[in-house]
Amino acid sequence: MSFSTRPFQDQDLGICSDLFIDTFSRAPWNERWDRDIVYSRLKQILDTPLSFGLIIESTSSIGFALGFSEPWHQGSHFYLKEICIHSDFQRQGVGTRLMKALITQLKENDVQKIYLLTSRGDLSESFYTKLGFYTSPKMIMMAQYLK
Repeated sequence: MSFSTRPFQDQDLGICSDLFIDTFSRAPWNERWDRDIVYSRLKQILDTPLSFGLIIESTSSIGFALGFSEPWHQGSHFYLKEICIHSDFQRQGVGTRLMKALITQLKENDVQKIYLLTSRGDLSESFYTKLGFYTSPKMIMMAQYLK
């Protein structure tokens, strides 16, 4: 099967919202998302200054990666906010192909580092590790629930 990548655009928000809901409603996530919330989330990321994303397609859109660059004292850093691959295409190299295309594009735009948040100890952590990502010894994620 042949795949191609192209830049994520405003007109992709609807199909990518549906793809996101379908993908993350399945195991291992089993999350329940409202379409309006997903659409707003993806639109907000896309509307962020220096946002960039890619769509991966075969006969239709089957995945996307979306985030934004931030200026940093050691060059530009890219915050990968969302990556989503249709469940029928997971574990077939599609996500790897998408990430490699994203990395190539970011390097061409002088981005020095990519960072992201993911769940510890699950399949996504091993996916990113295979792509050369590491757990930062300098940074931690902290959170606080607000009631």
